[in-house]
Amino acid sequence: MKTPGRLPLLLLAATSALLAGCESLHSMRESVKDRIVGAPPHVRVVNGDEKQVFAAAKAAMAKLGYDFVRGGPAQGVLEGLSRIDSGATFRSSRQRSMTINLQPGTEGTVEVQVWIKEIEESDFDRASNPATEVPLRDSAAFDVFFDTLQQFLQGAVAK
Repeated sequence: MKTPGRLPLLLLAATSALLAGCESLHSMRESVKDRIVGAPPHVRVVNGDEKQVFAAAKAAMAKLGYDFVRGGPAQGVLEGLSRIDSGATFRSSRQRSMTINLQPGTEGTVEVQVWIKEIEESDFDRASNPATEVPLRDSAAFDVFFDTLQQFLQGAVAK
């Protein structure tokens, strides 16, 4: 009787390695897709009209340390930037950007769509290494923003 050779064992090892790498491959694919297409927004529907929600969103951004950059109630868009922090390495910096879209809903509601990006820049060689923007996918920053927004809408926070 013939004993199994090394080929089935090698195939088993290769299959195991391939399956083990699927999760990291998926994560890498999502990261690349986010950089090209962008991450989907975090969305909540809140009560209020567009002007109220715009004012509350602008106040919530300010309370969380974002400076208003552009937008208006008529466009239903707000953009803000956080302060610039020193990065993890010498001569680098980090900053976050927040973009908010407001879409009118039904019966006095507004859909609030939020994107947050981490911006990192290194001073070593700006020409060949410009700032990179990485969309945040799952971050507590979204929950904190929506909680603060809700507090402003309910008048629980002093502007």
